[in-house]
Amino acid sequence: MELPQNARRAMLVLQYNGKDVTQDIADSLTDFQYSDAASGQLDDISISLEDAARNWQGPWAPAEGDSIKATIRTMNWDGPGEIKKLPLGTFEVDSIEFSGPPDTVAIKAVSLPITSEIRMQRSSRSWEKTNLKTIAAQIAKRAKLELVYEAQDNPSYDHLEQTRQSDLGFLLETVTREGIAIKVSGGNLVLFDESVFEKKAPIATITRGKDNVTGFGFSVNTAYSAYRACTVIYTPPNDKGTVQAMFVPEGAPKTGPVLKITEQVDDEAAALRLARKRLRESNKEGGRGTLSLMGDIRMAAGLTINVKGWKRFDGKYIIESARHVIGSSGYTTELEIRKVLGW
Repeated sequence: MELPQNARRAMLVLQYNGKDVTQDIADSLTDFQYSDAASGQLDDISISLEDAARNWQGPWAPAEGDSIKATIRTMNWDGPGEIKKLPLGTFEVDSIEFSGPPDTVAIKAVSLPITSEIRMQRSSRSWEKTNLKTIAAQIAKRAKLELVYEAQDNPSYDHLEQTRQSDLGFLLETVTREGIAIKVSGGNLVLFDESVFEKKAPIATITRGKDNVTGFGFSVNTAYSAYRACTVIYTPPNDKGTVQAMFVPEGAPKTGPVLKITEQVDDEAAALRLARKRLRESNKEGGRGTLSLMGDIRMAAGLTINVKGWKRFDGKYIIESARHVIGSSGYTTELEIRKVLGW
């Protein structure tokens, strides 16, 4: 007979405006969700509580801008006596909803507050003789974030125009054009190459019939994986000669359609880099999937896993987003995954 102290459990550890309220909410918590979001989206948490005592409408009333620090703690999850934790970071409240009867409160908080200047304030400016890392560093500094630059390339620009855009929107547009992913998480502004993350060793193998998979879905879309290569061709206005390069990934078929791009490039090396980026953008959406698992604190966006037991869908995938949920079904993890390209 399993003793109560050895039962598998997961709990939410919460600090609200610096105060530990874990025990205060333990009996009233009905649902908690943490979204480790895909590139270009903000991480967020949502907390749903019953409020029969109406504390959250009175002395504990939440307000926009309140700070929440959250951690998921598991006990005896993978074995007796084992205690692990998943720190989720610090979030700022941006919406509160009350409803009833019975009285309930739902609190949502995000990794970058709506009041942040780089998220909401639209501005126009010219960026001259600079590079992507310098732009990102200035934007991070204004938002009081630490820049983590994990991209291989640091593109340079003679001139960039920001026209009535938020700094975050402008940066997202710029990095997407360069084939670089972006996240705001844990007080950091992170820029990274998905292709580099795809090459990292898988953190786990999820096997059908062996691991605790409660739901799944896989899809193949040949429209997003049809091109075998990409060619970039650019003829400058001064007619000094056409710049041209073709990128063909290793293992590509000998025949098939070629993606043709006409964008400004300075030389053949820049054209080759652009061809690789545009081919990745076009082909990376060819294989996608979703997995619903028993709670797994290892799962996070940007990590890779192996999938086994689904036959043609088997292989290596990168986690694009991970949602960790504590609710009526216990602790569960939901993943959105994309098959890696391998180059």
